[in-house]
This record gives sequence, C-alpha cells and structure tokens, in this order.
Amino acid sequence: MCSFGGGPKAPPPPPPPDPSIEEEAKAKRRRERMKLQSETSALKQEQYEQRVNAAYGRTGRRSLLSGSKGGRGYALEPRLMSKTTLGA
Repeated sequence: MCSFGGGPKAPPPPPPPDPSIEEEAKAKRRRERMKLQSETSALKQEQYEQRVNAAYGRTGRRSLLSGSKGGRGYALEPRLMSKTTLGA
C-alpha cells in the first residue's frame, strides 16, 4: 500500500490583509483600549477614595489610643482634678 499523494491537501494560505483596512482596525482597537483604560483608572480612583474615606472618615465612637491625642486621654478642667478623685 502506498500512502503518498492520495490524501486531502492543505488549503492555500489566505491572502494578506489590505494595509488600509489593517491600519483602520489597529486604530479602532487602540481607541477602544484607551477608552477602557480611562474607565478602569476612574473606577480605581473612586474605589481608592472610598477605601480612604472608610479608613479615615469614621464617625461615632473615638478611641483614646488611635485618636488625635494618641493615648493621652481626654483633657479635664483643672477644677475637676484632685488627689481624691485622681482626675476623674
């Protein structure tokens, strides 16, 4: 049995694309990529601002250790401080 030449042949390669159409398609892909990139960066900036607000824009209870006074506590009026009450 001979296995030469009797099988299906591979189709010829397609002709090269027209350069003007190829340049137009490249420009279109570039515009779409830039638009997507600008939308992504805007979304990332918004998410960053939300994270910052969530971390530093808290309202409600204040911590004596992480507050602006840094563990020194609340200031009392001098008339409230005495040896018997120990400043409370």
